[in-house]
Amino acid sequence: MQLRKQGLGCSLLNEFYGCILYADDILLISHTVHAMQMMLHMCDEFSNDFDIKFNCKKSVAKRIGKRFKEKCVPLQVDNKDILYVSELKYLGVHVCDGQLLTFSVEHLRSKFYRTFNCIYSRSKASNSEMISIELFKLYCFPFLFFCC
Repeated sequence: MQLRKQGLGCSLLNEFYGCILYADDILLISHTVHAMQMMLHMCDEFSNDFDIKFNCKKSVAKRIGKRFKEKCVPLQVDNKDILYVSELKYLGVHVCDGQLLTFSVEHLRSKFYRTFNCIYSRSKASNSEMISIELFKLYCFPFLFFCC
């Protein structure tokens, strides 16, 4: 709420998307590095007020846009630098490098093939297609359709 009041973060169709939360995971989104540092400063103040610690070793920054490869000043939380990465994972979704927001599902594809091959190799002896199909639906579909 404080980020929205300060005009920090991003909005789309009059909805605020500057701070996305799920359990103990926080995703901050801003248009500029300066605005992101201001958001992180507000998070520092919030953490001090409510006795919360941010894990800077797990925190990363990702840039998307025309200048995503350019060097820029480091972002800081609790006076510690945050590492810039070329790909990040948030709630199982991989966000990739580039001028546009892109996602990778390659990790899900490899999990799908590993799971299917494991099930298929164990179900050959039974010669039962129904068992294979049920196992396929139970174990492989979740990997295949996770990001859809």
